[in-house]
Amino acid sequence: MRTFAQHSPRTSESATDRADGDGERAPLSARWLFLLTYALLAGVLVVLLVLVWQWQVDSLSRELDATAIASVEEQERLLENKLDYVVSDVLTLSRQNELQRYLEGGDEALLDRIAREYAARLRYSGLYQQIRLLDARGRERVRVELDAEGTPRIIIAGRGAETWFDTAALALNANEIYVSALDLDVAEGRIARPFVPILRLATPVIDAAGRNRGLVVIHYLAGRLLERLEDVGRGNPTQPMLVNCEGYWLLAPEAEMRWGFMLPERARQRMQVRFPRVWQEMARVDRGEVRTAAGFFAFHRVEPLRVDYPVHSAPCGGGATMSEAVLPLQWYTLAFVPRALYERAAMTPTVVIGLLGLLLLGVLAAAVQAMVALYDNRRAQLLQLERMARTDALTGMANRIAFEERATLEIERAARHRRCFALCVIDLDGFKAINDTQGHLAGDAVLRFVAEVLVGQLRTTSGDLAGRIGGDEFGLLLSELPDPETARAILEDIRRRIAAGDWEGQRVSASIGVALYPHDAGHLTELFQLADAAMYRAKSAGKDRVMFAGAPPRAGQPETQART
Repeated sequence: MRTFAQHSPRTSESATDRADGDGERAPLSARWLFLLTYALLAGVLVVLLVLVWQWQVDSLSRELDATAIASVEEQERLLENKLDYVVSDVLTLSRQNELQRYLEGGDEALLDRIAREYAARLRYSGLYQQIRLLDARGRERVRVELDAEGTPRIIIAGRGAETWFDTAALALNANEIYVSALDLDVAEGRIARPFVPILRLATPVIDAAGRNRGLVVIHYLAGRLLERLEDVGRGNPTQPMLVNCEGYWLLAPEAEMRWGFMLPERARQRMQVRFPRVWQEMARVDRGEVRTAAGFFAFHRVEPLRVDYPVHSAPCGGGATMSEAVLPLQWYTLAFVPRALYERAAMTPTVVIGLLGLLLLGVLAAAVQAMVALYDNRRAQLLQLERMARTDALTGMANRIAFEERATLEIERAARHRRCFALCVIDLDGFKAINDTQGHLAGDAVLRFVAEVLVGQLRTTSGDLAGRIGGDEFGLLLSELPDPETARAILEDIRRRIAAGDWEGQRVSASIGVALYPHDAGHLTELFQLADAAMYRAKSAGKDRVMFAGAPPRAGQPETQART
């Protein structure tokens, strides 16, 4: 009697398990594996691209901010000391030798010599519109101005003389400086067209006795200074601005925004109205940056006139009365970057990273598809190898390994559910004679015929299994038996069908040995040994018959009674 090796239970799915419906859930299909893998990797890629895009956009935004800050600092440098030489000129002219002799003797002829020096100074500087000499009552004694051709024109007292509008400036002490608000030139009570930005600086004329005898006034053409500030914004994305201390624009990106304190129709063109949050910050600190819905602002508070003399400035907005306190002239320089420039700057990385993302997603899709195809092919090969390792190549049935694994699982299941099953060993009678006389092809046909008979008699609802466990030896598991007679009926039918085959006058029959679980034994090795012994008894008794390992339990006898 041959012995059988006992195999440990396996939880992996076998070819037989798949055929009988007892295996684990099938693995993901290639399509679902592709979708899950691609979704995960594409999500990671998209997150990385978004982070790169955000970093790039932030970098460009910081560059624009830095450009605005550098621009406003450049404007501040342009304004430094630009009015110092005007102060020097007005002080020099107030101490003119001819003027002092005129104050001492009142010689009117000296006015022409004074005027000629004014004209020379006007012609030399190129930045003055007028130089005027006023007496103690504010009346003009000498005026030199540029005509339409840019030639100095001299006007002496009594011939078209005008009166100084800010009489409070006549109260200045020696070496004190008066500076007006930066506004537009007014001629004959009307604003000159085209606009001429003017800044007026004055200092008192003091005679030898220390008395205030009048003023020397220089009208500084501030338009060129504004043009230089405007040039700062050329070639970079910033828009330079200059705002007076009341929030009115002296320089702005749009001409309609300027000079709101002098033009009634532009009265609302001021920082407090257009950009209130920026103005609040400007009033709080001397320099800073503010980001609004309109864009980014960088600002500095500047003092364009810094001299060692007391400076009295006119009120902001073009007021006519001089400040009584010593108060420096103050403006605000600003650099503005519109929001549209930030959006335009962000467009380039958006397009580039977007196209790169699409390309990478396409490459990723191809790579994942290739990986999944490789995995699926490898899995199919492994499954094929596993199937071949557990399947008989000739009959397509479970081989001995798969049959014993399934028998072990069946013992566990039957014990768990308190059920009975039969392990049957079937050996063919007369097979060797056909194989020897008719050849191996005929023998193979016999084996396939027997396999078809066995498979055809399996009860699919009970999980029965047939397998080839030797050369002409087959195994059969009959699960969930209500009683031994059910097994006998199935096996007798199988025996008759096998015996009915005709092989050119030769016949094959089956000797079948049966061991019942748990009636005969509770372990696989014992069941095989008992079934094998029963099969040999069937052969000894005349072959072509079914033989049970022990006496079948009587009706009503518990199935769990073990064989003694």
